[in-house]
Amino acid sequence: MPQTTWYWSLSVLIPLFVAGICGADGAESSDLQHRIRALKTAIPIPLDGDFAKWRGADTVTFEGKPLAGHPRHATVYALWDKENLYLAFDVRSSKLQASVREHDGDKLWEDDGVEFLIDSMSHRTKEFLPDDFSYHINILNTVYDDRGTPSGQPDPQWNGSAKHAVRILDGYHYVVQASLPGRKSALKRWRGIPLLGSISA
Repeated sequence: MPQTTWYWSLSVLIPLFVAGICGADGAESSDLQHRIRALKTAIPIPLDGDFAKWRGADTVTFEGKPLAGHPRHATVYALWDKENLYLAFDVRSSKLQASVREHDGDKLWEDDGVEFLIDSMSHRTKEFLPDDFSYHINILNTVYDDRGTPSGQPDPQWNGSAKHAVRILDGYHYVVQASLPGRKSALKRWRGIPLLGSISA
């Protein structure tokens, strides 16, 4: 892998793994925050569920208590190139379920899937500002995306340009991969951008 030139701070909230966590204000807690470095890659990463091209990526793993005899944990991968930030989530959970198939569908966040939020200016505020955006992706590859506004409230009418793919490996194991486009100048400038996310279990 080429030299690391872009650092991100990643906080993952796992609702059924850790009780009582809600909101971005928890990102400062040393117990909840894990850091991951997005290493630069020389090749675009295909969103095909295959981790062969992710070798050498920095990762962070979150563990949860087993449920009904099934282990629950998630490993997050991060890479970037001159065009995109790439994220991958390898999740093992309890029996998978999802029903929402409509973009921005109601209660999509109750389905099994992942959620990540990006604060591109690293304000770390409780308000959801215009530089903040989020993606909720369920195991049916349906997305609910929104972006902050000057008033600090989310705009659910906003539609992001991220590409994403889901691969279900069995009834308890799935992979979500996403690529988020960014200007080359922004990719070089952004350092330590906090990512806040959750993985439904």
